[in-house]
Amino acid sequence: MEKEIYYKVEKIKKTPAGRIFCIKSNMRTAFEMLVSEEQYERFEVEEGDVIDDKHFLQIREEMLFDNARRTAFSILSCGENNKKSLITKLQAKGYSYELCKNMAIYMEHRGYIDEKKQIGLLCDTFLRKKYGKLKIINELVLKGYQREDVSEYIKENLSKVNFTENCAFIIENKYSPLKNDPEELKRMMGALMRYGYSFVEIKDAIKLVSERSE
Repeated sequence: MEKEIYYKVEKIKKTPAGRIFCIKSNMRTAFEMLVSEEQYERFEVEEGDVIDDKHFLQIREEMLFDNARRTAFSILSCGENNKKSLITKLQAKGYSYELCKNMAIYMEHRGYIDEKKQIGLLCDTFLRKKYGKLKIINELVLKGYQREDVSEYIKENLSKVNFTENCAFIIENKYSPLKNDPEELKRMMGALMRYGYSFVEIKDAIKLVSERSE
């Protein structure tokens, strides 16, 4: 028959960071778990109380969440992070994926992560580099932003960007004067496609550059 496990709260220490539960099981295993004051108030557990597995696991889960929240704040204070990068960094600290995902959502809902603003700032940077729309989308997705969010932002905010003009700028600065050589043209078009421009945009840009050079 499996032996029942229970826990005794031997001491609760008050610290500037919250309350530390000093707990010992009937199997003589000792635990120290730090929780915030807010979490402590919800438990209604006092020194000397004997608690079951359910209450012990509740305290443990709250402790892990609070620890992950402290770690997340520390990570976010060091620089800009989106949800994906925060999840990756929290996992590297030993937290489970599920807890890391919930923490990223928690931080976003409280305004500590603003992915729409981050996407906007990155788009500005990519436009200064004269990236085409396809490369902008791919770069943002690679950084961990959802493709749907990226596409929506670009549709709403970059609809007036003249990507053909940007493509023409690259041609004029890197490939002008244009040479009437099929292989050179093929290499140039390949490079421009890697920059994120469509075949139609490249064709129109070449026409634009040719007209300007006449």
